[in-house]
Amino acid sequence: MKRFFAPDETHHIFQRELAPLSVLKHDNVIRLLTAFLHGGLMHAIFELLEHSLCDELKKKGCGLESLTIKKYSFQILRAVDFIHSHNIMHRDIKPDNLLVSRSGVLKLADFGSGRASNHAAVPLTRAAGTMWFSAPEMLVMDPDYNKPVDVWAVGCTLVFMTTGNYFLKGERFLEHIKMIITKVGPLTAIQEQQYLNNVKHAREFAALPLVHPTTDLMEKYGISDPLLAQLVETCLQMDPVDRWRCSALLRHPYYTQDHFHESFPKELEKMVDQDQSVHLMVEQESSTVVFGSEEHMELLS
Repeated sequence: MKRFFAPDETHHIFQRELAPLSVLKHDNVIRLLTAFLHGGLMHAIFELLEHSLCDELKKKGCGLESLTIKKYSFQILRAVDFIHSHNIMHRDIKPDNLLVSRSGVLKLADFGSGRASNHAAVPLTRAAGTMWFSAPEMLVMDPDYNKPVDVWAVGCTLVFMTTGNYFLKGERFLEHIKMIITKVGPLTAIQEQQYLNNVKHAREFAALPLVHPTTDLMEKYGISDPLLAQLVETCLQMDPVDRWRCSALLRHPYYTQDHFHESFPKELEKMVDQDQSVHLMVEQESSTVVFGSEEHMELLS
């Protein structure tokens, strides 16, 4: 259960996090079972999952096994591809928001920072997600950033899954920008101008580093699998236009070389069925979220 402690923002909470989940039905997206008002507060009940990807990585203390990385990453991309096909960007993809079931089904959760990618009524914010997984265009406050910010976050998550360490972990904002440049590459001309125009104290801060990261992708990301390193590289492109879409990433040679992209979806179906048989009590397939007050029933119309 998730409890929201801002009764005056109930409509905002519904529109931002709960309304998308009421229609996003996918095996790799967390299922919202019901939501209701009690004591003036909004409560949301989600399906129960055993742990997060972050929990699993902390418990292991290092990177995951190669097959687990392939299975988890494929499911992450399926989830993000699905929400992007519905014009929603998550904006806070990270191991804490990727939940794993007992059978190994991974689900994208916590849409509190989510936004419709074609919604221009509310300005986009830099502080939408977690800095260590935020794309450069978000950090320099590009007003037009879009779905590729999620692909960047997937790339950072892939490195974390593989090495057990955060790839980009600046302690302060300006330090983090420099770390991205040093480890990934220089800002684009547009990003550098936005950095100078939008970031407080940017002009007074020391000059941005002029570096050329190694072209050896396995060395660059600390990944021994060359195809996985290539997959990460397609995600962590400084120019968002150059990042692959999730639909293309699902057909990357990392997944197709051994026909994994064909065999694993069949295995995943069985994993999902196994979870459903274990959790019979949460089998609520209604496409409408049930609210405990007429006021919030009206929000669905």
